[in-house]
Amino acid sequence: MAMKVEPADVIRHEALFSVGLDVSQRSTSICVVDEQGQVVLEGQAKTDPFEIGRYLQKRLDGPLKLGMETGSLAAWLYHGLRKMGFDVVCMDAVHAHRALSLKRHKTDRNDARGLAELLRMGSDWMNIVHVREQASQELRVQLAARGRLVKQRVDLENELCGLLKPFGFVVARGNVGAETFRDRVVDALTHAQDIGIQIKALLLPLLDVHRVLARHITDADARLEAIAATEPICRKLMTIPGVGPVTALAFRAAVDDPSRFKTAADVGVYFGLTPRRQQSGEKDRHGRISKRGDVGMRLHLVQAATVLLVSVKRWSTLKAWGVRLVNRIGFNKAKVAVARKLATVMYRIWRDQSVFRWGKATMEPAAPAAATS
Repeated sequence: MAMKVEPADVIRHEALFSVGLDVSQRSTSICVVDEQGQVVLEGQAKTDPFEIGRYLQKRLDGPLKLGMETGSLAAWLYHGLRKMGFDVVCMDAVHAHRALSLKRHKTDRNDARGLAELLRMGSDWMNIVHVREQASQELRVQLAARGRLVKQRVDLENELCGLLKPFGFVVARGNVGAETFRDRVVDALTHAQDIGIQIKALLLPLLDVHRVLARHITDADARLEAIAATEPICRKLMTIPGVGPVTALAFRAAVDDPSRFKTAADVGVYFGLTPRRQQSGEKDRHGRISKRGDVGMRLHLVQAATVLLVSVKRWSTLKAWGVRLVNRIGFNKAKVAVARKLATVMYRIWRDQSVFRWGKATMEPAAPAAATS
């Protein structure tokens, strides 16, 4: 049974106590257990690193180790509690959920107790997650905001093209600027005889929104290019063909600390670019890629691989290897393999503080055309 501790009472201890934090948006359930797993303290505090730290400092005097699950507030609490001098670890929410689901009753209090127990039993019973530094978190927010603007622009272009098709107008898109796309849509509306005036009046504001989105995307790209120019590691990563400022910054923010990977091959696994494997008895099947980890970074790597295979004219050992894969297994599978190789190369360049070596391609087959969906 938990001890009832008055706010003025302080529990002094020399042994390490484990503290489980079950975080919700408004309040955080706290459970403290000793080395034997006995509950020393239970309670709640406002979900704020200062409030949680003050709650523990008022009631406990001795070494503490705090543990919580990954979540949207985890990075903020992690860095805030570390600034207050606490030893904090962040556990994988999926892994922790499997252990917490063994309890009969699902409550915040029981979850905090379960997290404290996982923390007490050590790393063999929990999967500790790396928490990115504040600078990397801020960079990821900028990249996510730009990605959302790009998606909204593409969705709007698809919507406008789809609305004009029933009237026989197929607007050519391709890799064109915002003003060129606007001129094509306006030209189609001008020559459309079967579209009413009211419909035209409703479509024109969509073009205005498209222009605003394009302007904001241009501004975001300029800011990101300026940041990449000031980052030494990003300048090294951009020596790789197909890797631009956005991909370099995304990799910089996603990896954060290259020393946390034991080998370069682990980076491809981290981004979900390795095939799933199902082995049992005499069966050993390799399936599709796992698609675990950062979805945005995986998309950037695949796009960079596509640019390398299709658009980059200068030959390199990496491009020749990728083209041979295209001829053997097809473009879609090959670009994923090249994306995984790019992640490995980018990691090694960061780790070794080197630049991309083009090498000599042993063969220069015809450049492949991108696969159509």
